[in-house]
Amino acid sequence: MTTLAKATGGTSGHPSTRRKPYYVENTIDFSVDDPAANDIVQFLNIPAETCVMASGLEVLTASSSGVTLDLGWTATSGNLATDIDRFVDGHDSTSTGIAAVAAATAGWVTYKAADTIDVKVLGAQDTAGKVRVWAVMCDISGSDESASNS
Repeated sequence: MTTLAKATGGTSGHPSTRRKPYYVENTIDFSVDDPAANDIVQFLNIPAETCVMASGLEVLTASSSGVTLDLGWTATSGNLATDIDRFVDGHDSTSTGIAAVAAATAGWVTYKAADTIDVKVLGAQDTAGKVRVWAVMCDISGSDESASNS
């Protein structure tokens, strides 16, 4: 298994000075890197102290025969335990379209430390697919921590 670091955006901060949800996405063409079965591709950087309100994926170009995709994260020190299929579980990527969110485990997730949202390629090597991953996130770091704790 290989991890391909293709995530976009910085993990040191949020793009907003106000506490409001924001949308991020990244599109990766798997025909460039040809991820093998069980490879993990890092799509989105998640800053520390972030609530991910929703995340999903869309297949823009159909993948090679037999390829399915999971969307979630792998364990990072000081953060969450691995849940690689938290948002999408076993999506057949051999046709285009938006993947169904995994109903049993979907929901808001709080990241204590900087991390990534990842796609795990399953079933076969993907030599043709193009995938877009999106997330709606919000900064939940304290805005008044030291002043109110005196």
